[in-house]
Amino acid sequence: MNGRLSDAWLEELRSRVSLEEVVSEYVPMKQKGRRFWGCCPFHNEKTPSFSVDTQAQLYYCFGCHKGGTVINFIMDMERMEFIDAVKLLAERAHMELPESSYQPGESRTSRDERERMYEANRLTARYFHDLLWTEEGAQALNYLYGRGLNDSDIRRFGLGASPKGWDGLLHHLEEQGFEEALLEKAGLIVRRDSGRFDMFRGRVMFPIINAQGRVLGFGGRAIGDAQPKYLNTAETPIFNKRLGLYALNFVQKERSVGHLVLVEGYMDTVSLRKYGVKGVVATLGTALTEEQARLMKRYAPEVWISYDGDAAGQKAALRALDIFDRQGMPAKVIDYPSGMDPDDFIKAKGLAGFESLPRHDSTDYRMLRARDGLDLSTQDGMTQYALRCCAILGRVKSPIEMENYLRRLVNETGYDREILLRQIGAAPRDAAQAPRGPRRSSLTKAEASGAEKAEQELISMLAAELIPAQAISGTDFSNPVHRDLAEWLISGKSANAYIDNITDDAVREQVMCALNYSPLVTEKDKALEVARDCLDTIRRQRESQRDDQFKQQVNTASPEKKAEIYRQLEASWKESED
Repeated sequence: MNGRLSDAWLEELRSRVSLEEVVSEYVPMKQKGRRFWGCCPFHNEKTPSFSVDTQAQLYYCFGCHKGGTVINFIMDMERMEFIDAVKLLAERAHMELPESSYQPGESRTSRDERERMYEANRLTARYFHDLLWTEEGAQALNYLYGRGLNDSDIRRFGLGASPKGWDGLLHHLEEQGFEEALLEKAGLIVRRDSGRFDMFRGRVMFPIINAQGRVLGFGGRAIGDAQPKYLNTAETPIFNKRLGLYALNFVQKERSVGHLVLVEGYMDTVSLRKYGVKGVVATLGTALTEEQARLMKRYAPEVWISYDGDAAGQKAALRALDIFDRQGMPAKVIDYPSGMDPDDFIKAKGLAGFESLPRHDSTDYRMLRARDGLDLSTQDGMTQYALRCCAILGRVKSPIEMENYLRRLVNETGYDREILLRQIGAAPRDAAQAPRGPRRSSLTKAEASGAEKAEQELISMLAAELIPAQAISGTDFSNPVHRDLAEWLISGKSANAYIDNITDDAVREQVMCALNYSPLVTEKDKALEVARDCLDTIRRQRESQRDDQFKQQVNTASPEKKAEIYRQLEASWKESED
C-alpha cells in the first residue's frame, strides 16, 4: 500500500506522531494502564470498546474490530487515500516527503504547480461568490432565488456567478500574481487564435470541492437559452470529472448517515440538502463511472440512486446498478413519480415525502423495469416478462432471496416453479443425480474456535515480546493470514509496518483481532507455558482434521484401498501416542 515510500521513512513518521494525541482530537479518551479508552468513532456505542495501545501505537475496537496504525486511523476518519493520509501526518510532524513519494512523472516543480492551481481555484471560487452579490451577478442571483434558494443556502454551497465579459477573471487572477500559462492549465481560461478569455462567462457557478475542502474545479449553468446548458472544468492536473463527486465535502462530516444518495445534477444536490436530506452527492456532468462507485464505497456501505423519474432516469438507474454490482456495493433505487426529478419532488412534498418514497433493491427494481414496454394482459407480454425476470434472477446469489423472488414470479406469471427454475438455470437435480457432499466433520465448533483463538493468542504474545521468536514457527499456524503475520514478526519486523502494507480491510480486521487477544497474560514465565498450551490445542485440531480426512477416504474407497488407509491410520495413532 505504501507504494514508493520506504518502510524506514514510514517508521520514522509513525514514531514522530503520537497516535493517542491524534485520536484524542476526534474521540474523548481516558487512560487505563497502557491503553486509552473511548467510544468508537466508527460505530454507535454507549460503553467504550475502542482503545489505543500506547506502547504498540495501534488502535482497535473490540466491538466492530476496526483497527490499525495512525495512518489507517486518518484514512478511516478522513476518508483519505494512503498517500494523502501520509502527507497530512508528515505536515503535522514537520517531515519532508521523500522524492520517491511523488506521482509517476511528477517533480517537486510540478507538485508546487498543482498547489498553485488549488490556490487559483480557491480565489476563483471567492471571486465568483463575491460577484454574485453585485449588479453584474444580479441575473444569476435571481435565477437561484427562482429555484427556491435563499442567501443562507447560497453561502452554504459557495455558489457564485461568472462575469459576462471575456476576461474579468483572467485580469483578477493576474493581479493576484498568477501566470496566464498556469491559469490555462488549470482550466480557468482558454486561448484561441482570436485571443485569450475566461472559460466561464455569464453562468451560475458551482464550486466542486473535495473531501479535504480543496476546490478542484467548477460547474457552470447557463442562464436562459445559452448553450451549452452545463459546462464543467476540463480535465486538469487536479481535476478529472470521472474521479470526483459534487458535495463530497459535506459527506465528510456525515459519518453516521449509513448511506449516500446519488443524484445527477448540482441543483438536485443543493435542493435535497436544503430540505434536510443527508449524504447527497452528484456525478460531475457524466454518467456514473466505476471510479466514482469505488470512491463512494469509502464513505458509506450503501447507496440510494436518486435519478429522475422519467424513462432516461430509469435507464440510467439500471446502468448505475450494474456498476455498483461490479463494485460489490449494495444499492437501492428511489422511485419518483413519473416525470418528477428530485428537485421538483422535494419542493412539492418536503423531507417527509422524500423519506416515504419507495426504495427498491437492485433485483426488485430490475424486475419492476422488466415490465416496461410490455402488455401483461396478453400471453406474449407475460411470457416476455417471465423471460426477462428469469434472466435477472440468474444473478441472485442468495438462496433465500432467490426463494422470495421466485415465489413472487410464480404468483405474478402463473408459471410452474420448476419451469421457472429451469429457465433460470438453477433447477435442482434428481436425488439420484445429486452429488454427495463431504461427510460432516467430527471437529466441533468449539475445537475449531479454540484453535483459531490459540493462534491469535500466540501472535499477541509474540508481538508483545512475551515469548521469544524461536518459540514458534510459521508452520504452527493453519490460518494463512496468521501464518504470514507470524513469519513477519518472527523475522523481527514491526506489526505497524505489516499493517500499513495491507490493502484489504477484511485482512486488516483479521490481523488486528490477532494482535489484540484478550485477556492476555502479562508475565513472560507464564507466557511460555500458555504458548505450549496453545500449540497443543492447534496440534489436536490438526490431528482431528487428519482423522476426518482418513474416514472420508474410507467411505469412498475400494476394499483393497480401505485396508491400506486403515494401516496408515493405525500408524498415525501410534505416532501421536509416542
